[in-house]
Amino acid sequence: MKIKNDKLVIQITCIVVSVILWMIIMVETNPPLENTYTNIPVTIKNLSALENSNLIMMNIDKDNITVNVKVKGYNDQLNKITKSDFSAYIDVLGYGEGLTNAKVEIVGPNGIEISNTYPSQIACNIESVISRVMDVTVQFDGSQAENYYKDLPTSNPSSVKITGPRSVVNSAELAVATVNIDGVQNNFTKIVPVRIYNGMDTEIFMSVPTENVEVSVPVYPTKYVDLVPVIRGLPDEGYQVVEATAKPEKVKIAARQDILDTINQLNLTELDISGAYNNILSSREIMSIDGLTILDLTTTPVVNVVIEKIIEKQFIFLKSEIQFINVQDGNLVNIEDPNSEITVTVKGTTSIVNAVKKSDLILTADLLQAEVGQNTISIAAVTEKTFNSISFSQDNVKVGITESATATETETETQN
Repeated sequence: MKIKNDKLVIQITCIVVSVILWMIIMVETNPPLENTYTNIPVTIKNLSALENSNLIMMNIDKDNITVNVKVKGYNDQLNKITKSDFSAYIDVLGYGEGLTNAKVEIVGPNGIEISNTYPSQIACNIESVISRVMDVTVQFDGSQAENYYKDLPTSNPSSVKITGPRSVVNSAELAVATVNIDGVQNNFTKIVPVRIYNGMDTEIFMSVPTENVEVSVPVYPTKYVDLVPVIRGLPDEGYQVVEATAKPEKVKIAARQDILDTINQLNLTELDISGAYNNILSSREIMSIDGLTILDLTTTPVVNVVIEKIIEKQFIFLKSEIQFINVQDGNLVNIEDPNSEITVTVKGTTSIVNAVKKSDLILTADLLQAEVGQNTISIAAVTEKTFNSISFSQDNVKVGITESATATETETETQN
């Protein structure tokens, strides 16, 4: 009995020693190791279910999410493994709007212990897909032809519906339709896409493409016309309007060609000067005309009415200073009492009368109808000045016209 027990002990001892020896050999020839596999792609499960719930995952890198995996195993196992033997995924089924951490699940080869995953969770930014209506702003590329004017454009439709993630839609500031009008001379219509921009003038893109719009741009010819003051009433007695001017004198207008051809000036609203005795400076509006656009007018036109007192001024002339015109050849003119005086009175506005000199006046007498002998000839005054009136202390002079001796002899010879 004792011998049998000894044999059993010996057998067990041999087995244990064998195992120990095998383990020693294995550890020395195939030791257990740790290894890290990097950049293992992470797939997203149930992403379509999320989108079917009108939600969207906003992670910028959602198509390129990767993790690093640390594993434990024996050397001969690890030497046969590559990162393609691992698969990683997160499951977004049932997620709602907001920020949610999704656990990364790793599937690896059998017999390998996964000791660590980095990162172990992925922060998922989920947003609702919303819609919003925005007015369309038309912008231009290029400029219309010279001497033409583009009026306010219209867009059909005038607004568009944008659809996308909540944060993107809320960041939208402008819905812009851009049309090229370089060199156009007529009304312009074109179908163009609408682009959406945020407050930083950066284009942003929607989940659903934004529709196109039809943009119409009225383009009209232009020209300059005079601004004309319209005066009503009379100044105080003894005063006179010297001039009425507008500032600016001209204004640029635009209209359809058929309208533009009928307009040569624009009247300003009436200015009543009844009883005035001083200059008047007054803002006036331009009388409106249907279909007309006023251009380049930065301030309201101003009418300046110059009003001056009417005064008189006298000049003394000798009769000998009268210049005779249309004297027939050979006739001699003798003026009666050549040293007597004629008073010339000019009447007009202050600025003109005060500036006039005697030399600005020439007294004349026209002898075209005069005959040989005594004649009474009317006096006239020639001047470049503009007066209300010119009067004389006597309106005519007496002159004697005789034929010269040479003219008489010539006539006699002709008769003979």
